[in-house]
Amino acid sequence: MFNKNFKSVFTAVTIAVMVIAFYANSYSQKSGDDTTIIKVTSMQCGSCKKNITKALKKLDGVKDVDVNLDTKEAKVTYDNAIVNLTQLESAITAAGYDANDKKADETAYDKLDACCKKP
Repeated sequence: MFNKNFKSVFTAVTIAVMVIAFYANSYSQKSGDDTTIIKVTSMQCGSCKKNITKALKKLDGVKDVDVNLDTKEAKVTYDNAIVNLTQLESAITAAGYDANDKKADETAYDKLDACCKKP
């Protein structure tokens, strides 16, 4: 009798662990930290780097920003449950810069310092 009850409990616990593991894995794939590289080819100078960094850091869910002037890329670590790539790109374009294949907002671009504009 003990052996039969033990098998039932063991089977139930095993199934419960498998279900929890499945849902935990599904959840971790949907939310959490992601890192992406955004091409910012219109970036020209240190002011551009500062403006792009500031625009990205204003977004909720952005955890880290590393803008590289030499490679013209922004490496962004963010919580994908709060913010997504489209929102990151939109923040950059709203600041007056191209982001990946998205073009800069013309009004914002016109307001940039002369050094930040493409030659």
